[in-house]
Amino acid sequence: MTSLEATNRPSRPIDAVAERLDDPAVAASLVTLLDNAELLSTLVLGLSGMIERSESIMDSFVEGIHDLQRAGGPRPEGAPTLSELTKIAGELAAAAPALQTILDSSMTKPETIELLSMMSEAATEGAATAAAEGTAVKGAFGAMRALRDPDVQRGIGMFIEISRALGRRLDARNG
Repeated sequence: MTSLEATNRPSRPIDAVAERLDDPAVAASLVTLLDNAELLSTLVLGLSGMIERSESIMDSFVEGIHDLQRAGGPRPEGAPTLSELTKIAGELAAAAPALQTILDSSMTKPETIELLSMMSEAATEGAATAAAEGTAVKGAFGAMRALRDPDVQRGIGMFIEISRALGRRLDARNG
């Protein structure tokens, strides 16, 4: 240390404090600390108490997690895991435009759903009856005989009207 440095250095701690107070930034910071002394004291006491009780706080936190796990019970067999649910959520997000198109279409109208449900039930019933009874139409005369049945007439009539409506829509779409 040079003799010049020794003379520029305060010799007593109080001189060092006085020199630091000459800096406006240090003085302003000290004023802020003094203005908030009560708040700082409360914060320090609170942090001290939290540190002293950190072990019991952590034990309570872990116990709470275990309580939640016990309340939820084990994951039911076949229930998706969190990663599977995340994957499904991503796939649903990707499919959102198509799903919105379906929701905006007539496919979700109650009358459409009722009609499709009725046709599905009829297809299931008819397939079971055909399998059980060995139903078969042999030739044109067999088809003519089946057309005498009022149920067959109504069913074919419905398919004819569906075909006509579909044809009109195809013409309109193809311009």
